[in-house]
Amino acid sequence: MTHAPGLAAQSVIELPADDRILDAEFEEVYRVGSVGGDEWEIFGRLFGVGFDGSGHLYLMDDRDGRIVVVSQEGEFVREFGGIGDGPGEFAENTISAVGFTVLRDGRAVVFDPGHNVFAVFAPDGEFERSVRMPGASMHLIRSLSAARDGQNVITSSMTRVGAGGRFDDPDPTSRPIIRLILSGDEVVRDTVVRAWRPSGDADGFSPGLSAYALPDGGLVYTDSSAYAIKVASPAGELTQVLTRPFQPEPVTDRIREEEIERRLEENDQRATSSDPFDVAMAEFRRERISNMEFYHEVPVIRTLRTGWERTIWVQRRGEEPASDGPIDLLTLGGRYLGSYAADATAMPRAFGPDGLVAFVERDELDVPTVIVKRLPPELR
Repeated sequence: MTHAPGLAAQSVIELPADDRILDAEFEEVYRVGSVGGDEWEIFGRLFGVGFDGSGHLYLMDDRDGRIVVVSQEGEFVREFGGIGDGPGEFAENTISAVGFTVLRDGRAVVFDPGHNVFAVFAPDGEFERSVRMPGASMHLIRSLSAARDGQNVITSSMTRVGAGGRFDDPDPTSRPIIRLILSGDEVVRDTVVRAWRPSGDADGFSPGLSAYALPDGGLVYTDSSAYAIKVASPAGELTQVLTRPFQPEPVTDRIREEEIERRLEENDQRATSSDPFDVAMAEFRRERISNMEFYHEVPVIRTLRTGWERTIWVQRRGEEPASDGPIDLLTLGGRYLGSYAADATAMPRAFGPDGLVAFVERDELDVPTVIVKRLPPELR
């Protein structure tokens, strides 16, 4: 089965095919963010959301380059960061490409591609230190999460950019899941897992790579178009694969045409600026979308995340190829807890202690509001 590589040699746990629907009526704890709120909770663009071990919520507004910390009761605690070239400030020209995560002890870690460094902030918001990336190449990191060692970070989406354009890991058959060690003056890159890489260079429906840390220091990830949730030990050894009998859908001409049309509409909605550079970029994206290549099937899984304690949240595709569908809850031991229906809840943007989860909603003016809720004990 080409879309689920490497399963035969692993411990495979086959989970049931029928969904057991869960109640998504979570207890609301607080909400922050509105045009009519206090000045500190008017956010331009929320890029990152995360909790520390005490339940404080950290919000990265990458339009202003600031990080806002909110208490367990939803009250303002502090904010720090900013745009500039000083210590603890972020480059203005690349602020929309930052990577952000929160360590359990309350330190915030931000990757600033404009300065090609990680900025580490102490739990009180004071700038602690910079850790530079090695070499002269610029790096882009689209996703960043905290390693469970409490010191370092995990990424499955690091791309280097040089004079000749972007270039990824040189291995044509695999994609790296990387632990970035931040203890020194320079980042040390430790490849923990070599995940599967699909052949070709397709943009449309190419199987993504999502990876998150587990409480024991291991990793859970998905890298193929099949329903195959892979569990790795702290040393990176693949120990378990959790499956459900859902099959990828073959990509037809109709699916190709509809996906190109959908992406072109999204591009046109984004292209509202009259700035010549923005106009040129919109036209570049339009040409690229019109000529994009497609993977041969639509992946079953859209994304996954890990809860604070023992759960794995897996979002499947919806009725339409590019839509979000039901969310499955699995345990580290390979037990299926149930599923939230496609319209019952979104995937949480962040998980915290004591069942805390954060969601981001946007109003008709695209103003973000963060809603913090609490999961029942059996689903944490």
